[in-house]
Amino acid sequence: MSLSITAAVCTRNRKAFLVKCLDSLLRQTLAREAYEILVVDNGSSDGTREVLQSYEARHGVRWIYEPVVGLSRARNTAWKHARTNYLGYIDDDAVAEKAWLEKALACFTRVRPEPVWVGGPIGLEWEGTPAPWINEELCQPLGKLYWGGAARFLSKSERLGGGNSFYAVSFLSQLGGFNENLGRKDVLLSGEETELQKRVQDRGHALYYHPKIAIHHFVPKGRMEPSWFYRRYFWGGVSDYIQKRSEAGKSCSRRMENSGSAVRYGEKPKLLRLVGNALDAAGLTSNTGSVIQARIYWSYVLGRLAGPGYFLLQRDRH
Repeated sequence: MSLSITAAVCTRNRKAFLVKCLDSLLRQTLAREAYEILVVDNGSSDGTREVLQSYEARHGVRWIYEPVVGLSRARNTAWKHARTNYLGYIDDDAVAEKAWLEKALACFTRVRPEPVWVGGPIGLEWEGTPAPWINEELCQPLGKLYWGGAARFLSKSERLGGGNSFYAVSFLSQLGGFNENLGRKDVLLSGEETELQKRVQDRGHALYYHPKIAIHHFVPKGRMEPSWFYRRYFWGGVSDYIQKRSEAGKSCSRRMENSGSAVRYGEKPKLLRLVGNALDAAGLTSNTGSVIQARIYWSYVLGRLAGPGYFLLQRDRH
């Protein structure tokens, strides 16, 4: 049996999580000789290299060192080095269901028209008990995704999580891969998947969802604190500004702006939303959850305001 699909993991300084992730990839229902495991070490300094050398010797895991830090850079390195026609990404702090690879490969070979992007649900594995103010909407930046129990092509307004996505490698090559101005670096930039989705849809393709292509994403206690959400939404605002400035992201900027807010006020005008959240953020309510959510909202707004400065700084560096 020849290699058919690549399971790619991009990692940086999280060797304890990486071990669990790799173990889940070694327990797949797909025959081992049908898939390769490829890890991109994105500048780790915590002993990740020794872990990878061990898995290479014992299990044939292939790995590449990518010194330029950035999730989009690491993902591009992965597809460029894949030895198969199809490649799937899983976050290094996630574990895959046993049929993860088998179901993904079946989508490419059996679904017609053949999809170019396939993915599935992402469940959350909490380290502790989440606070009541972490509502369903705030679970999304933590990675949660679920579009129901039926396999189908998604609408343009629906998305897939980048940490649980499969692609036709040839199509990624045609697109030029991920935008390296977006995505995780040493800060919480994001938006590279949304920008890529826009380019995919502009070429007439839809994303394909299958409920059995499932992973579980670990949520440490640190990501359950208000401070993490403040940082995440601030950089979400910066990311949205960068997307807006890119030609490929112009038509999706409105959708991203609406989805970036932690608190929604229905059809209220933007000014009323700003004022309402400003009053709550100032602590003029006894509801702790409302205060935190309002401050998350304003973190996003401040990120949008800081976007031009960050955009110019990055442009000057290049």
